Amino acid sequence: MANKDLVINSEGSLEQKTLALLLCTAQEKSSQINKALKPLGISFLQTNILHILDTIEGGKLTVNQIKNVMVDDSPNVSRSLNKLMEKGYIIKERTLEDQRIVNIVITDAGRKTHKLADEALAFAFTIDLEENDLKKLYDILVKI
Repeated sequence: MANKDLVINSEGSLEQKTLALLLCTAQEKSSQINKALKPLGISFLQTNILHILDTIEGGKLTVNQIKNVMVDDSPNVSRSLNKLMEKGYIIKERTLEDQRIVNIVITDAGRKTHKLADEALAFAFTIDLEENDLKKLYDILVKI
């Protein structure tokens, strides 16, 4: 875990300390997320892909469509798709109209894993703040 006291007690400017604390907090949350998903054997990126496919009408998208709706601009989408396919969570289907177009389709096993991942992540996606403070933090982060 990040040692926030080192940042808080440092000689840096308020801006530097604020950004460092933001990075520390992100690192802590990322660690919690990875720890929660470890028993399922999937990454957060893979969970995000399953979420997109499980919630999109029709349950299938092309690789580029998946990349376009992802929050994270990760270059590892193709590798993650291959790992999900190896596990049986997705399949790749070529369209009949144009063999160059490949649709990524979530399987029932993928839907089940997505549900388990959401349950595992429920605690990692919490912030122990009062509603008013949470709103302030949200407003500030939108400005950054």
